[in-house]
Amino acid sequence: MGTIHVVLNYLGTPIPKKYLECLRDGNDHSSDFEYRMICHVLELPAEHLPREVLDRYVEVSGKESYTAIFPHTDKLFERFLVPFKSAKRTYCLGEYLACIELSAHLGEMLALLLWKITPISLNGKPVDAQMEKSIWGSEFEKMGQEKRIDLLKVFSAISNEEEQLLDFLRATRRKYFHFWNASTEHIKDDALECFLNVAALVQKVLKIEYENGVVKLNPLLEAYLATHKNAP
Repeated sequence: MGTIHVVLNYLGTPIPKKYLECLRDGNDHSSDFEYRMICHVLELPAEHLPREVLDRYVEVSGKESYTAIFPHTDKLFERFLVPFKSAKRTYCLGEYLACIELSAHLGEMLALLLWKITPISLNGKPVDAQMEKSIWGSEFEKMGQEKRIDLLKVFSAISNEEEQLLDFLRATRRKYFHFWNASTEHIKDDALECFLNVAALVQKVLKIEYENGVVKLNPLLEAYLATHKNAP
């Protein structure tokens, strides 16, 4: 693949908790890189945010969930990067239901992307939308997420760990959005785990690496982007 268009630090960067104390010292921090990252993600002036919002920002901005570079196409940006940033912002703002919903949406987008980039064949023939409908009664895109995850596992498009991460997102969304009697006692913890699961899946699925000025992706994704740059 000759050229990969990317966006940098779209979800911000890891920020140490001690930096939050600087925001209360009465000085102008608008030129600080950390300040600008917080404002970019939360879309609000950092110095006016409650401490608990900033604490949650630090909580979801650790090194383990940090991805510096994302490949960029109009479709990836619209379908994935925008809601990914929204999921982080809603968690920080304490909108836990919204974070769970957005994270589950991202899980679905990742499942769809994996199906698109993975060569799937039956009896030596590539599986297309018509075959999906004939064999499984529905195109993959129109299936429920549980069935999608099952098919991705059957065709070895995901590992056991990735299956568990995707299924947690699916099941957590279902618990909070489909059951009247579901307890909300642990909603903050569930929202945090949902977001971190998405961040982990992004690292596992996209396999983004940067070395000596060269960006490398999951070879399957590279091949897909090379032939679907303008795909709907």
